[in-house]
Amino acid sequence: MHPPDRIAFQETYFRAAAAVAFVAVETADGTAGIGSAFHIGEGVFITARHVVDGVTIQEIATTKSVHLLEEGGGQVMPPRFLHLIDGPHFGPDDLDVSVFRVDLGGQVLPAITLSDHTDYGLGENDLVLSDILILGYPPIPFTTVPSQVVTLGQINAVVRVRHSSVLHFIASAMARGGFSGGPVLDASGKAVALVTESLGHGEAPTETGYMSLLSIEPAVDLAARTYGFSIHGAYPGRYSDTLYAARFSNPSARALNSLIYDASVYIYDDDRDLFVEMLCRDEALLEKAIETFVAITPLKRVDVVDGSVLYIPEDNPSATVLMQAGEAVTALFESAGYRRMATERSDWQLGLSAASSVDRTS
Repeated sequence: MHPPDRIAFQETYFRAAAAVAFVAVETADGTAGIGSAFHIGEGVFITARHVVDGVTIQEIATTKSVHLLEEGGGQVMPPRFLHLIDGPHFGPDDLDVSVFRVDLGGQVLPAITLSDHTDYGLGENDLVLSDILILGYPPIPFTTVPSQVVTLGQINAVVRVRHSSVLHFIASAMARGGFSGGPVLDASGKAVALVTESLGHGEAPTETGYMSLLSIEPAVDLAARTYGFSIHGAYPGRYSDTLYAARFSNPSARALNSLIYDASVYIYDDDRDLFVEMLCRDEALLEKAIETFVAITPLKRVDVVDGSVLYIPEDNPSATVLMQAGEAVTALFESAGYRRMATERSDWQLGLSAASSVDRTS
């Protein structure tokens, strides 16, 4: 295996450094703390929930200069304090992620691009041994101001943890307090995760645990719901031809790998092609799943050359109807005791579907 391209990662760091800020906080008992956050555009920042939840935010500030390109005047803008104007906002309790917005005051602040991967789309070996760049603000003893720390690492494992519904990545870098909320960038400079916690035993020091990274997926979703954030600029969230998809595990099967699944439903819709795939190791349950879908909208079975089976929806159903059918199959699997492990949905298509319905009825 080749070592990471340090020159390429240096360039990635130079582009991202000014987009990362420290968040200084104070707890109810007056204890000072620090975490990290990163800018994704239009003043919106992502951080870890535990950095800002239940504390008073004292300061948010960058510590790296912004170097504008020639078309921006070629100026060098110094680091600055940022004024919080909205948030922080949180997602579900089991997700250590938060978003907030600051006032940029009309000034330029670089933004970090987010990966559009989802838990549904990751296979059991994807991202393992990928090189990563981690930025944040772990306290350095005897320093006079918060200093940004950057380190290279690798993703050593993709895991599920008991206290979260979203995939976590185990990194080779040492876990340190203050990195929490900081971005984890791949070789292209996209954020694939954020630093959330150290996985260790009991009261053991943070540095003795594994650095745990939360997949960026819930941050994308939270920013989309809260601020209309879009990766592609056209629709909130990520743009995908996957209308709805879900994977399930059968707890009674005692699976040895949490990224190998016992059942799934997948609906693809790109406005030209439309098909549905349903899989389940239990053939009787699979038949019930097909019947459940057909009860909402008819399907035509198509046997593919490679041995797989696809279903083509008849009557050109709307995205709303297809989503209802997918969710009905999901409810069936869950009622049979299966646990939903990953979900992907393109809510923007529902908006287009509703608009089309209005057009047809106006």
